[in-house]
Amino acid sequence: MVMARRAFQDDLLAVNSARLRALGGIKPDAISAIVSFGKGENAFEREIKVWHRKWSHGRGISLFICPRCEGKVQILRLFDGAPQCRKCLKRSGGAVSDAYGTRAERAEARARRIEKLMAKLNGGPLRVHPRGGRGIERRGPLDLSLKRARVTERLGLLEEVERWRGPPK
Repeated sequence: MVMARRAFQDDLLAVNSARLRALGGIKPDAISAIVSFGKGENAFEREIKVWHRKWSHGRGISLFICPRCEGKVQILRLFDGAPQCRKCLKRSGGAVSDAYGTRAERAEARARRIEKLMAKLNGGPLRVHPRGGRGIERRGPLDLSLKRARVTERLGLLEEVERWRGPPK
């Protein structure tokens, strides 16, 4: 399979079982759920099997069953018209993590990550059902992640300048 551009996992359409359950898309007693990748008329819909675990205090978790490997996963991504877990994506070779690629691709991925982190920090609550009386949850770890991403971006720029100048004399 030849691709014009590398497909990063972050660029693929994804569906999270925890978010769907919180929004009511997955019922605790359902065997399967209709999952929509994308929005509007062009959305790709597929029926996906669901696995449930109920805890003693009455709550529980729902996970998707990957259509390819039958494994339990929280996130399914759409690649080549088929929902897949990250292990299946890695096996198919279609999607690689952000750590690989050309310098330009890595720089672009870093810029996208910084934009996502900024949007999370500047936006509203990150949870579907936020806890009362709290602002942004996990603000500390998000701030730290943003600082690290910015440092990495600056180090990449410094490397670029050093490469442009040439070796030291």
